[in-house]
Amino acid sequence: MMEKQTIVVKVGTSSLTLSDGTMDAEKIRNITTQLAALQTAGHHVILVSSGAIAAGFSRLGFKKRPTKIADKQAAAAVGQGLLMEEYTRKSDGVPDSVCADSFEPQ
Repeated sequence: MMEKQTIVVKVGTSSLTLSDGTMDAEKIRNITTQLAALQTAGHHVILVSSGAIAAGFSRLGFKKRPTKIADKQAAAAVGQGLLMEEYTRKSDGVPDSVCADSFEPQ
């Protein structure tokens, strides 16, 4: 039996999206199912997730992922809450902690 641990899982944007850059609800459901299994086994699970820009760009009327920094920042600001809502809806409250990482290296 594995000792109970704090497990930090980093999920990148490509693990959350379809080929057109939009969010994939099934991928999110699969991730949260796996995280729930870890939590059920007694581990403390922390999810660190990219994907805020992907979650927000279509809501702002962009047809594709923006390229200008200001547009990315706006999409991330809108998308962070949407992404956390999506994780919560798909996970029924699992994992314990969700951190949205909208950092984009320049």
